[in-house]
Amino acid sequence: MRPCSARADTPEVTQRPDATQPDGVNVAKFWNVAYNDSVDPDQPTAALADLYVPVLPADQLNSADQVNSADAATFDVTGIPRPAILLVHGGGWIAGDKWMLGAYCEDLCRLGFVILNINYRLAPQAKFPAQADDVREGLRYLTQNAERLCIDVSRIGMFGYSAGGHLSALIGVLGDEPIETVAPATTWPTDDPRWEQLPRVAAVCAGGPPCDFRVMPLDNETFTYFLNGPRRDFPDLYEAASPTAHASAGDPPFQIIHGETDMIVPLQTSERFAEALRTAGASVDLTVIPNQGHMVTFMHPTTRKRVLEFFQRTLLK
Repeated sequence: MRPCSARADTPEVTQRPDATQPDGVNVAKFWNVAYNDSVDPDQPTAALADLYVPVLPADQLNSADQVNSADAATFDVTGIPRPAILLVHGGGWIAGDKWMLGAYCEDLCRLGFVILNINYRLAPQAKFPAQADDVREGLRYLTQNAERLCIDVSRIGMFGYSAGGHLSALIGVLGDEPIETVAPATTWPTDDPRWEQLPRVAAVCAGGPPCDFRVMPLDNETFTYFLNGPRRDFPDLYEAASPTAHASAGDPPFQIIHGETDMIVPLQTSERFAEALRTAGASVDLTVIPNQGHMVTFMHPTTRKRVLEFFQRTLLK
């Protein structure tokens, strides 16, 4: 692996790498990095992400004073290329914030992953596929800054829970689909140069994800705030937004986590998605947390254990 130099623009550096961090990996945190310049000004925080950079034992910092300064605009580290993970929060596409996944960021970064934990546009002000495009912008940020952040672009993963699990799963399965299939799930023109800047996602972990909107009754308006109207009026959009509809042999490895007694997102949606991936020939593991609902599963220690183990197995090679 060739050495590389990393530089990340950020309004604030919140932690200087410290030798007391466990396992010899130190964590530099950058709050509210502007990762997306195409977000509606009515939702300015949707354009922001938190960046976590692991400083490994063999890395060299260009300036310790620069890292320690609250006014620092850049961060420089030299070392070997490392994997990265994009994190996507939940909240029913209508609420939530990146802070919800803060504890996962810290744990994953200490294992040696660069972490980008994003906000995104929320419904009903922004309808699908705005949220999917924001996830794409997060992935694009990682590739555009790969040399500066020492990222191995062949080892980029995604993790999200609930609505964030849906968005992570959807972008993961659409990665190998023809543009005609992807088109209803994006606002980007088919000839947009940003398509060439997206990485091939190497691993996806999705917790409690809604996976198939095609099962909704034709005139049910539950998801109107997100998908514009009932399925009768927008059948193509409901299909485009459904990860299960796009399962194929070329999809990345998946880890799905779901609570057995989830009353918000029924377990069956993950079971059917996992079966679709298996049938297509993709690699998938489904972990069911016994006797737990939606939110408790998110906070359950087994969920955290599975997330960490999955990315260690698939991306730390």
